Amino acid sequence: MKPRRLIPGLSLMLIGGFGFWLSWQNEAADDVWQQRRPPASYEDLLQAATRAPSNPRLWGALGLACLLDPQHLDYQESERHLRHALSLAPNDVRLWGWLGDTLAISGQVDEAERTLRQAQSLAPNHFITQWRLANALIRVGKLEEAAPYARGALRSNPTQAILMLDLGWRISNGNQSYVESLLPPGLPDVEYQYLRLLVQQQRVAAAIQRWQAVLAKQPDPERKRTTAFIQDLLAARAYEAAWQVWAALPERQAAGLVRTAIYDGGFREPVAKVPIFEWRFQQNEAGARLALDRAADVPVGGNALQIAYDSPGPAFYHARQLLALPPGAYRLTYFVRSRDLVAAAPPVVELQGVGNPKWRVRSLPPWRENQPWQRVVCEFAVPPEVGAVELVILRPSECLTPGTCPISGTVWFGGFALEVISKAR
Repeated sequence: MKPRRLIPGLSLMLIGGFGFWLSWQNEAADDVWQQRRPPASYEDLLQAATRAPSNPRLWGALGLACLLDPQHLDYQESERHLRHALSLAPNDVRLWGWLGDTLAISGQVDEAERTLRQAQSLAPNHFITQWRLANALIRVGKLEEAAPYARGALRSNPTQAILMLDLGWRISNGNQSYVESLLPPGLPDVEYQYLRLLVQQQRVAAAIQRWQAVLAKQPDPERKRTTAFIQDLLAARAYEAAWQVWAALPERQAAGLVRTAIYDGGFREPVAKVPIFEWRFQQNEAGARLALDRAADVPVGGNALQIAYDSPGPAFYHARQLLALPPGAYRLTYFVRSRDLVAAAPPVVELQGVGNPKWRVRSLPPWRENQPWQRVVCEFAVPPEVGAVELVILRPSECLTPGTCPISGTVWFGGFALEVISKAR
């Protein structure tokens, strides 16, 4: 009886083992199919393909492994396996694409182009077929032929824009007209990637013109692209251009902004969600509580920034604003007030260089324990190497260590204004 019982069990084990082997070889093929490193070695894939000679996926995986496995790089063998896979599945667009890649890498440019055109004809609207063909055509200098395929690829997958645009830029030697021909119309995210490329290539004026002509007219309800573009300009130290884009926003145009002025010096405007040239307030500072005092009765009108100190914490930066100031001489005025102020180092106002962090000007208000509103004047000159200036309300840097500069009481700041004394020659 026992031998008879073993026969069904062994049969089930053999069937299960064969099923597991088929599952493994298909999984190995699928891993390479998705362009990941194969989990099996080249020898294991070759063995699996040899055992399943009619499985085009395994032969395709083996062909691609010859490109991905650094231990077995062989373009000729990759081509041979991929052609064999195509003989088994002649309409598989992925196999045509991989074969085209192999031919291009091995220097068979004309054959690669014919192969990639075949892949594109099988899937004319698919991202990867258009991408591969456009890429191949651009690299051999067939720029005009590549443009419609590049536009189709980016229309299918806008996230790959920067790679295609960068390639077009390099091959065309920075020809803006050509790179713009690769842009599919009506895709703001692709347009933004082009602006980033222009900024990276130090074509700031061209980026601003393109922004005004195209992207500024596109809907951007949360200002994400606008904010990102301004941040790109700031990172490139194009401070004036960044200010121009910021000042051109619909909510800013009615304010009649001037580049050499402090924005919202009277603290009337609501706090910006993502501040750029607006006030930025430090929240949850140790030892300081910030509030907007609408009943402060500032002599020049407006509201006041109220700072209440209630512990010996360092309470360093309170508020700051970026100013895109050209070189020249300026006069800063503001008003301060105090109540029950006892401090080893009271707060100050500083102007700090952005392009040159060593440049700074400190304004020391004449604090008293209880002081009514008093006007403070600070004249300073911005040298050419500074680029931009940050206006900062802070406690002195020597108070960074808690307990070294105890402070208590309340202070108010308001009525910030800036005027030009003279421009740099």
